[in-house]
Amino acid sequence: MSSERVTGEGKVMTESNILFLHPVGLDHQSSSWTTIPKHRAVTFPGHGDRTRSRPGLTLDDMADEIVGWVHEPVHVVGASMGGMVALHLALKHPDAVLSLVLACTSAGGKQDVMEARAATTEERGAEGMLQDTLTRWFTTNALAQTDWPDPMVYARERLLAMDTGALADTWRALGGHDVWARLGEIAAPATCLAGTHDVSSPPAIVRKMAAGLAQSRYCEIDAPHMAHLENPVAFSDAVNAHFEWVGAKNQ
Repeated sequence: MSSERVTGEGKVMTESNILFLHPVGLDHQSSSWTTIPKHRAVTFPGHGDRTRSRPGLTLDDMADEIVGWVHEPVHVVGASMGGMVALHLALKHPDAVLSLVLACTSAGGKQDVMEARAATTEERGAEGMLQDTLTRWFTTNALAQTDWPDPMVYARERLLAMDTGALADTWRALGGHDVWARLGEIAAPATCLAGTHDVSSPPAIVRKMAAGLAQSRYCEIDAPHMAHLENPVAFSDAVNAHFEWVGAKNQ
């Protein structure tokens, strides 16, 4: 796997036309364990080494920032929150998107759930929320391992390092996400990728999203919500199959 890491701090995105968008709490390193073809990976505001930009940041704001970096249309691979941002990018800036992989994500968030999660985060901090988050993200068997694999260690460390205010802001941004009624406006071909064991974005939700898109295919792999971290081989195979499908459609 070859990738170019872009934090978004004044850097221009060049070379690859595949863009990876990470889940909440993680950063541009999130795709490091995949074998997605040469791609670019970014870090959203308030994540990784990026400072919190301002309270009230929305997914539309994140999409606008991305389109300011790219100078050519891109294939977007979005995992969890990254998939939500990818939907907003495709709706607001359709000319910037060649195709989509929407992995373990949904076309709408639950505002009451996300507001409660944000409030609890502010009260308990990232450490106090850690076990709840990891339980949603990974399978019970994976969490029970004595020695966690590197991708899971990475996820835990990123969550613990994240600014509490930025994390709460991001939960609220997810709560304001709802594009169910607009899915049919997205013309770019999309693969909707579900994890069989995903409790955050269950297969039924991902399948419903696929049904609402103009050009889509649905696939499912043996994985939880953080499919690209717990089962990066199956995740990569599914993404690479998407590129084969898009190539066939364009012939």
